[in-house]
Amino acid sequence: MKNTPTGGGEDSSGRRPILRTSFWCRAAALLGVPGAAFADEPRDIPADAPSHAVDRFVKSGNCSQAILETYAPSMGLPREMARRLTTAFAGGMGMGSECGAVTGALMVIGLKYGRVHDKDPAADRRTSANVAEFIKEFKARHRDTVCSRLLDVNMGTPEGVKEARGKGLFSTRCPEFVRSAAEILDKILA
Repeated sequence: MKNTPTGGGEDSSGRRPILRTSFWCRAAALLGVPGAAFADEPRDIPADAPSHAVDRFVKSGNCSQAILETYAPSMGLPREMARRLTTAFAGGMGMGSECGAVTGALMVIGLKYGRVHDKDPAADRRTSANVAEFIKEFKARHRDTVCSRLLDVNMGTPEGVKEARGKGLFSTRCPEFVRSAAEILDKILA
């Protein structure tokens, strides 16, 4: 199993962070910040993350959520915050644009490799390279990353969503996009 905790090691400048992410989440909850909750300690990525992500998609119906909540707790982002953050990304951000499984995966890549400081060209290069690898592999498997084109319906309209539902695309095609995103992420995060 893989585990990438936050706040325990050194940052890119060689300094050890003073406070953990979970401290901030706990402090926000104690101060009554809306939506804040006591954060779980970082957890391992599920042993079979692709199956876990598909299961989460089947339960939630949100591909972006399924991906981020599978990986985020291992990086210090509580599952509940991952769910909130990704709610608006389903159905290509509700407009049929970028697939939610793709946007969720890019958020995971950012959590793992993204920069912490304003100027960190090494982190920028690492993140960009991993994003490019993810997009290349996803397109090789599915020809595109745009929700409407992946499903061959206009997901930016209520009629398109109804058509997708009527054709059973959310139970036949979308789980495969979620599985692919998680499989590709597993390679990138290894």
